[in-house]
Amino acid sequence: MLEERESEEPTMNPFQKNESKDTRFLPVSTEEVPPQSSNFPKKLSPKICGSNYPLSIVFIVVNEFCERFSYYGMKAVLTLYFLYYLHWSEDTSTSVYHAFSSLCYFTPILGAVIADSWLGKFKTIIYLSLVYVLGHVIKSMSALPILGGQNLHIVLSMVGLSLIALGTGGIKPCVAAFGGDQYMVITLGMGGGE
Repeated sequence: MLEERESEEPTMNPFQKNESKDTRFLPVSTEEVPPQSSNFPKKLSPKICGSNYPLSIVFIVVNEFCERFSYYGMKAVLTLYFLYYLHWSEDTSTSVYHAFSSLCYFTPILGAVIADSWLGKFKTIIYLSLVYVLGHVIKSMSALPILGGQNLHIVLSMVGLSLIALGTGGIKPCVAAFGGDQYMVITLGMGGGE
């Protein structure tokens, strides 16, 4: 069947001018294209202190350090906050603590969907880092004794913990992907002006 088609179509060199009225081939110029000039130096991406690592690794490491420091610092005293400030029982405190931890490990799925189908890695990290910071601010405000009563403290605590869980989980897949990207740049020499 393919042979029949080929015999029906006129054979034509695609690099020659098309002088027929057949519009399947566009006219091709017979002028040669000059090779690109190598007078221009390659643009190199900035490196860290003469190493092979790109400068973007600094931002990835600093963001991850701040995120982990704030997350584990808050999580270390979370049960004590529930027990001694909100005066919850041990069972309730433990249940809420583990529900928060579970939510933090579930939200990377949501973060990956947001990054892949909507915002991209860069904007997802920026926006969800802002959500993360807002969650810490609200969580900190919930511990101020001058703000309302017990119910307001509980509501602010739960809103803050929900935002923190969304922020920490949301940026996790994006930061891991950036780590993989930098590995590709360094070891395989792909991208990064190399």
